[in-house]
Amino acid sequence: MATIYHRVESPTQTNEDARRQEQRGEMWGYPARGSDQPKVKAYVGKLPAAKRGIEFSTDISPDSHCPPGLAYWSGPRPGVIVKEGRATIKVTVTRNAQS
Repeated sequence: MATIYHRVESPTQTNEDARRQEQRGEMWGYPARGSDQPKVKAYVGKLPAAKRGIEFSTDISPDSHCPPGLAYWSGPRPGVIVKEGRATIKVTVTRNAQS
């Protein structure tokens, strides 16, 4: 069974972002503050019922050595495309609670 991940609604995960991610079947991410390494960032597990956000699965393994409960995908590496300062992975959206 595929691992489920989620992202919660925030200034960097807007309703429009969730809509485009669901339409395109991809998640993307930019470098964290103070970093130059673009990475997709998500929480491990299903989206909590009381939260707004997006839930997804992917065939691409997260980076090794992620903090507990978090998943990151940085690249470039197989399955992680880095273009114009943004990391992108292909996903299957299983729930969009932001629409």
